[in-house]
Amino acid sequence: MISGRPRRPPFPIVLLCVAIAGCRAEAPPPEASGPCPLGDCRIELEHITRITDADDPGILNPEFTWLRETEAGTFVSASLDRTQIAEFGPDGRLAGVIGRAGQGPGEIEIAVNPMPGPGDTLFVPDLAQGRISMFGPDRALAGTLPMPLFAPPAFFMPDGSFLVAGQIRTSESIGYPMHVVDREGRVVRSFGTDEPQYRPDLNHILTRTVAPGQDGTVWAMAPARYILERWDPSTGELLQSTRILSDWFRESTEPYTDETVRPLPLVSGLWEDEDGLVWTIIRDADVDWAPSPRANEHRPYEAGERERLFDWVVEVVDPGSGRVLASRRFDEALWYRPPSRILVSRADTILTIVAYDVWKPTLQQGK
Repeated sequence: MISGRPRRPPFPIVLLCVAIAGCRAEAPPPEASGPCPLGDCRIELEHITRITDADDPGILNPEFTWLRETEAGTFVSASLDRTQIAEFGPDGRLAGVIGRAGQGPGEIEIAVNPMPGPGDTLFVPDLAQGRISMFGPDRALAGTLPMPLFAPPAFFMPDGSFLVAGQIRTSESIGYPMHVVDREGRVVRSFGTDEPQYRPDLNHILTRTVAPGQDGTVWAMAPARYILERWDPSTGELLQSTRILSDWFRESTEPYTDETVRPLPLVSGLWEDEDGLVWTIIRDADVDWAPSPRANEHRPYEAGERERLFDWVVEVVDPGSGRVLASRRFDEALWYRPPSRILVSRADTILTIVAYDVWKPTLQQGK
């Protein structure tokens, strides 16, 4: 069961400084409406389903999963060994397995986040083979597309092109955090900064977490800066840059290299809802944070360690003013990938069954 923590006490001086800084907007953002015009609202998580590998033990990663929702209301995730895609029905039961290990047509070596497409199609980027396999509504192979220099797409654009958020290491594109890529794998446009710069040690400043806007624009945030950007992917023009008026987010410009020091927050996802409000999900140090006994060791985070070290904060933002309308802190890890508007948390299970709860975040009137 997901539980929320109260927000940290506000810091009026910091808030005043942020408010004075204001926001810079080159073009007005889309009009936002919703149930909380005065900010007297709260975030709730509506339980959608629980997915489980009971019908195919071992197909789900026991530590985490990136889950996306399809047009048909199913949920897809790469398998534990990353050679297949598991598709779960609305009831959470395994509905089918897509692909198999190999290098032939429809076969997969290293799948990354499967991407639902229009018409209930499914696109599966394969890092090892540098290609994207397209599966139709019947989940039969419908074609293969080139992947742009091993950079998997984040989501579809309205014109059918892909939006890639990451470094494409060519002389023309390197240093830009976002790219429009056509179905032939060609980079149509690179954008996201006035001065392209590639610094692996500053990924949290120079990269962008992205989400599609309802009007065809792209929302973006540098993970370590609470500044909401809106870009026109057809021109590469920055339309808006708004500082979020947060009373707790602490921006950072230095890379995080010492795990004995309390980590600063990082934006891990954002999306726009049907009311034009922007939601963010942020990984922050646990309220009771203490260094891990394995600090500064090279290791993957196990679920227990991850949840002991970090909290996840979900906030709803008015994109025009930068005002935070609602905020809620969670103990449990919450996984998110655009453009779906669902969150996923690990469920406690018995024996060897792996399960995840799927949640829909909602904004409700009243504190």
